Amino acid sequence: MIEIQDLTKIYRMGSVEVRALDGVTLDIGKGEFLGIMGASGSGKTTLLHMLGLLDEPTSGRIVIDGTDVDTLTDYEKTMFRLYKLGYVFQDFALVPDLTVMENVSLPAMLRKDRTEEQYHEASIDILRKIGLLDRQDHLPRELSGGQQQRVSIARAMVNRPDILFADEPCANLDTENSRLVLDLFREINEEMHQTIVMVSHEDWHKDYFHRIVRLKDGKVISDGTSGSSIR
Repeated sequence: MIEIQDLTKIYRMGSVEVRALDGVTLDIGKGEFLGIMGASGSGKTTLLHMLGLLDEPTSGRIVIDGTDVDTLTDYEKTMFRLYKLGYVFQDFALVPDLTVMENVSLPAMLRKDRTEEQYHEASIDILRKIGLLDRQDHLPRELSGGQQQRVSIARAMVNRPDILFADEPCANLDTENSRLVLDLFREINEEMHQTIVMVSHEDWHKDYFHRIVRLKDGKVISDGTSGSSIR
């Protein structure tokens, strides 16, 4: 599903060079619920942004479902994100003046292969799945933080993406709402065979992942499939 080879990301601030990613190599399988973990500044979010085509690596190679994404034009990357990838962010990133239904429908409306009836039906289906169909006419500010994040998940899933990326999705939630969100991810993964790549720094989240990749200083230091540290 995803092949990552010797991925590097270097930020330069004046004469200072920061290696946010330093030669990351791994594969992510279809249907996997992968956790990317590590301390603040370890490179977790940077890696997620590279995989989600939200930023470009300094060097290295990313192949998603057989496509070398470095060969895509900017327009092709935009379409690739729209049709194949979904995103959940820690700050929800909902449009405040749009209703729940309108927020969820946005990605589906942008696709050229769906009629209004089709994307409306898809939005209803996913809102029913997350248990918020009765809130479809509410604005984000009328919802709790946990409900807003579930709407964000629905928006990410409305196009049935091949891969769902989640960047610290529970960072702004209490423990109870965090469990509700993680339970929803687990349900989506198991029932829809959804590939999920999630960044987290909370140790208890590891119980939800099939596999855990730990980063430190931009390097992979352990991979849950091997059971041993990488040196």
